[in-house]
Amino acid sequence: MARKSDSTGPLNRYVDALVRGEQALAHTVIANARKQGIGADRIYLEVLAPSQDRIGELWHEGALNVAQEHLATSITMSVMDTLREEMQPRRLLGMRAVVTPVEGDEHVLGARMVADFLSMDGWEVDFLGKGTPAKDLVEFVRQRDVDIVALSCTLPEFLPNAREATAALGKLNLAPKVLLGGLAVYPEELDVQSLGGDAFGRDARHAVDQARSLVGLERPRLSLTDHLAAMGRKINSIRTTLKMTQQDLAEASGLDRTYISMVERGRQNLTMGAVVKIADALNVPVAELVSTEDR
Repeated sequence: MARKSDSTGPLNRYVDALVRGEQALAHTVIANARKQGIGADRIYLEVLAPSQDRIGELWHEGALNVAQEHLATSITMSVMDTLREEMQPRRLLGMRAVVTPVEGDEHVLGARMVADFLSMDGWEVDFLGKGTPAKDLVEFVRQRDVDIVALSCTLPEFLPNAREATAALGKLNLAPKVLLGGLAVYPEELDVQSLGGDAFGRDARHAVDQARSLVGLERPRLSLTDHLAAMGRKINSIRTTLKMTQQDLAEASGLDRTYISMVERGRQNLTMGAVVKIADALNVPVAELVSTEDR
């Protein structure tokens, strides 16, 4: 049976750090997750995003006050700043996106995540930070030759502002496609087109897929280097989850420890025979190791 690396552990430890308001501890939790082979994209989607949901729930329950909630968001933004320094786009696409919360919406973390994922995908991204009035957004877009505008709306009371922004953008001579996101536009009964949007991104990764689709881009083809790096991260993640050392894996697979080290760093071009040996030693299907999806 295939084993999946567990991001629940890092999530719980990270939420605990946020609740305690300990920024250094939060950064340590994320640094350790990276050392275990958990990719930055998975940390965004499986640790940072759900942690903010939990913090919001604790605030609604009265377990945290506004100051504590704001500190938790500030800590997560600082973690994202650190992760952003590691991010390198696969290749530049020649496409520009503007990402902003709608006017009045002060919740910027989700929009920042979408901006970061678009940057990783090779887009040129203008992240405007705070909510932007429709007239100012339109003027900015008019000057920037924009392909996509991603609008975040987290609270229902700001939906009219989203409609105002999309309507104003639609009047431009070269109107950009509009991608909507955020909790306020997530309900299934809400028709995104009724808000003037062209598509909805349910999370940062899905938003990138939707943005590509809106401008007619295919999903990116990964290079051999990308595949080897992804496979190395998976092998490292599974091995550490099983509490195996590199020497343990080397002995179980009949391969050299130095070879395993090179594989985990994405610097070894594996033969199919070596992939089978490693998969058998880890008790996972070969398909799990060669999949292009990060663990």
